[in-house]
Amino acid sequence: MRSPGYRIVVVSVVVVALIVGGVTIAVAGSGSTTAPITKAQAAAYAHTVNLRVSDLPGFKLALAGESEHGDAPSGPVPRPVEDCDGGPVVNGASRGVASPLFQKQSVPIQTILSIVYPMRDPSIASAYITAADGDRGLGCLHREEVRKRAASGLREKSEVVALRPPLAGAPVSGVRVWLCLVRDPTCKNSADRSFTDRLWFAAGPYVVTLFYIAPPENEAKGPEPLALPLERHLVALLYNRAQAHKL
Repeated sequence: MRSPGYRIVVVSVVVVALIVGGVTIAVAGSGSTTAPITKAQAAAYAHTVNLRVSDLPGFKLALAGESEHGDAPSGPVPRPVEDCDGGPVVNGASRGVASPLFQKQSVPIQTILSIVYPMRDPSIASAYITAADGDRGLGCLHREEVRKRAASGLREKSEVVALRPPLAGAPVSGVRVWLCLVRDPTCKNSADRSFTDRLWFAAGPYVVTLFYIAPPENEAKGPEPLALPLERHLVALLYNRAQAHKL
């Protein structure tokens, strides 16, 4: 049986592979007369907002950020989810700018990064998040996770659940994806599981996203899934920076 720590390392490697995959930033959406956000503009904004080394004492740099590889996966959620959730379809048109990948390599392993995605305009950014966060969007994400697990050939399953809003009074939302062995009745109650949290918000024509990957030892306890204090602290940093430099 593989340990949760083993799975975290595997997931982290997948995240790294996704980050280094693209090289072009283009405006999201189509059919607009709005001037596109240039690669230089997106990079400058992301450099101001994204997580940096000083934000995460005790974490090591697992992969350098903007200055080395620059770009993240095209679209905050996979294209099959965009096609399903009823919101704007931007995947393939917009590539985000990622922070460095941070990792605390002592057990339990934790992996963190932030990504800033340029959209066509503020309405697209807000509509994108609204669609993905809805019941339909969460169902689409769950089906995509099931498809990925089946395609991988690994005997694992996933569960998707909305997080309680992490910042009081701020339009920040989140979702948790649990990963566990197929033999477990539910991932939520499995001791051999990992989870990935995605916290995000719209800031003008950008979607700012925080990803946190960890084993169950790091989960906050409560009647419903909660973002960890560290996640809330980091997303507050991102939110305040984004608001200070909002277009």
